Amino acid sequence: MTDLCKYVDVFLGCGKTDRIFDDGLASKWFYIKALCGNTIPHAVLPFGKMSVGAYSGGYPSGYGMHYPNSCGGIRTLGETHTVRGFSHLHHSGTGGIRYYYNYAIATPFFADISNAFLKHPLENEEARPGYYKAELNKTKCELTVDGDVAIHRYTFANDGGRVAIDFSNNGLDKIFGEKFYSDVKSPEIKITGKNEIAFCGTFSGVKLYFVATVECEKPSVRLFDASGEIEASQASDMTAPFGAVWDFSGKTVILKLAYSTVSYARARESIKASTSSFDEAAKNAYEIWNRALSKFSVNSDDEELKAKFYSNLYHSLIKPVDMTGESILGVAGDTVAGFTTFWDQYKTVLPLIYLAYPEMSGKIAKGIVNISRTLGKIPCSFGLSNVFPCEEQAKMLGILSLCDAYYMGIGGAGIKTIEECIERELGRADFKGFLEKGYFDRYTHILDVTDACLCVAELTENADLREKLLALSLNWKNAYDSQGLMSEASRYYEGDRYNYSFRLQKNMDERIALAGGKEKFLSMLDSFFGFSGESLNQLTYIDADKDIAASAYHRFEGFNNESDMETPYAYIYADRHDRLCEIIHECVHRSFGLGTGGIPGNNDSGGLSSLFIWNTLGIFPVSGSGEFLIGAPQLDAAEIKLSNGNVLRIEVTRNSKDSIYVDAVSFNGNAINNYKIKAKDIMRGGVLRFNMK
Repeated sequence: MTDLCKYVDVFLGCGKTDRIFDDGLASKWFYIKALCGNTIPHAVLPFGKMSVGAYSGGYPSGYGMHYPNSCGGIRTLGETHTVRGFSHLHHSGTGGIRYYYNYAIATPFFADISNAFLKHPLENEEARPGYYKAELNKTKCELTVDGDVAIHRYTFANDGGRVAIDFSNNGLDKIFGEKFYSDVKSPEIKITGKNEIAFCGTFSGVKLYFVATVECEKPSVRLFDASGEIEASQASDMTAPFGAVWDFSGKTVILKLAYSTVSYARARESIKASTSSFDEAAKNAYEIWNRALSKFSVNSDDEELKAKFYSNLYHSLIKPVDMTGESILGVAGDTVAGFTTFWDQYKTVLPLIYLAYPEMSGKIAKGIVNISRTLGKIPCSFGLSNVFPCEEQAKMLGILSLCDAYYMGIGGAGIKTIEECIERELGRADFKGFLEKGYFDRYTHILDVTDACLCVAELTENADLREKLLALSLNWKNAYDSQGLMSEASRYYEGDRYNYSFRLQKNMDERIALAGGKEKFLSMLDSFFGFSGESLNQLTYIDADKDIAASAYHRFEGFNNESDMETPYAYIYADRHDRLCEIIHECVHRSFGLGTGGIPGNNDSGGLSSLFIWNTLGIFPVSGSGEFLIGAPQLDAAEIKLSNGNVLRIEVTRNSKDSIYVDAVSFNGNAINNYKIKAKDIMRGGVLRFNMK
């Protein structure tokens, strides 16, 4: 197997972005949101249940040194990256989600338990897919994952080393306040053997069962809480910090940890199934990532572009999380969590998974349906929490994603199931105003719902439901003003009305007519993307929030956020594909880079990284519609192993490296003249051929 992991930078986007320009088209765009990617370099498998890595308490993933931020410059906790140990379960690329994980902090240390969770500098940090290494407190710390199990290997410089696990942690550094940290409710811990302990507690409204074991010489274990080490073999209702601490002979110890939402037995089964040595597990994790990345084989003379492609593909496959066999708030069976930022994922991440990863695709589709049936709704965020944050972001995204799954041939997303789920969504209490008057408080929700209604109306075999959905879909015009822009009567989330005015809709011809026709729509697009404007200065200073909100630049966010990341493709409907080509070229070669600053904004569960993949390949999914749009490929060729077993080949002919415009495109020998291709045709496989000029 080709080693594609060698191209992957797991640190991509972990720090403050350096994607800021004072020339070219990218300088015309304006960053509204956070100036960091917020990714993690932790050890994790594709869609893995477990992740493990350094814990500093930094915002928002528990990694790094950032203070909470939403836009502008970023205040830091200090100049040196200091950590308390290594935590489990993390978000990837998100902002403020109101639950922050970082459970079970494991720490190597010396002497008294009071020394265990002091912060120490993190040194000599390295990572590759499935493996993380650093030095902490005079100890070499190596981490990997094996199935659902996190494995730690600590090699101490001297004898007398100890390992502790603090189970009281739930969130980020307490200096940020209660909004970013929660207490673990009803904690119970017991020693179940010299090398094993079991802990359960309620984290953000979800009860979790942890089992941890050690492999070392002459292990002995004690419990501890805020008072110090305690003699009892079990304890409950302890004062934080609380957990277990191991002593042993020698300088090396292996720690394994697993969790379950169901029982100790299930967590213990995961550990028993983990029979590989640490080195074997790390090697296997690397091979698993290579198999996942090999679904996409790309050809380019540009080695940097390859590195960006596979690094972004890697960061696209961390979420959502396969929780098969678990139960979250009653959602059981085919259970998928990590829909942390569904408003990003439904556009680009989930279609990418549907394209090439069949097993996870089926679980996602069935998981969305199970969430709907259990909760009576499909929330905008679903993870290990009884909090459903960010409902102001959007509505009916799960319906659009189920339509995508249907068109792409994914099991679990049949027409009857989609009908059932949309009927349930329309019955939600927060839809009453829309059903009666055609309005939501946020007008972007009008477009979400009317587009979903129109998409399902084209699928349903139920005449009465079709009539109902078509009638509701007519309310899309309520979102716009007489000038063809989103109405000033609404508030807008993570952008202004311009950022949402050029979104892709099922009925783009009608939308353009509302704007005054193609010529007027094109003029609006050119102004929005800066083709007819001057370069802007990004506001990168701390506390720039109010100045950014008052900027009134009304420009494209420049792939800094998900709100308008699909809008470049609106140029197709204005008959200016050349403009789209210029934007995509700028995106792939400038907006995204390498290193910790290589992502222009919050990656939001892989939302921006998966966007990069689509833009590089030259095709883009229009969620819910059953259509892909033709973009501008940045590679020389690509081969995609589709989820149904077919193969899609992308072949590109260029006259020179400066040939960035699409002159002609065909699929299986048939010319494509409208820059659109059916999702069902894509999934049949074949050759998509581009001639560039």
